Amino acid sequence: MDHQEISTPQAMGSPRLSALFLHFFLAPILCAFSGFHTASYLFVGLYTWPRTSRVLVLTIGMLIFSYEFIYKNHVSRPTPTWKYSSLESVFYTCVLPYIIGAGALFGLAGLSE
Repeated sequence: MDHQEISTPQAMGSPRLSALFLHFFLAPILCAFSGFHTASYLFVGLYTWPRTSRVLVLTIGMLIFSYEFIYKNHVSRPTPTWKYSSLESVFYTCVLPYIIGAGALFGLAGLSE
């Protein structure tokens, strides 16, 4: 009697597809959003407790996200197709979009004047 493997569908597809979605789509968008709002907080200058706490939680959340899902994921499963180290992966996936998001706010502020 032959037993065929029964594959169960996963929520996000294959693990490789999920990692690619996380690295190249979700993480850069979230980091750019975070950079934009952090720069907005610093640029506007309304330092109230609700805005300060929101930016602190956003920044701490992005640090945890970058460490848990980008850095640790890359350290635990190195792939031969990804040529960057763990820290370079965090830089290109999280830090650079964060800087671009902050720069977008300053660019928009410069256009409005």
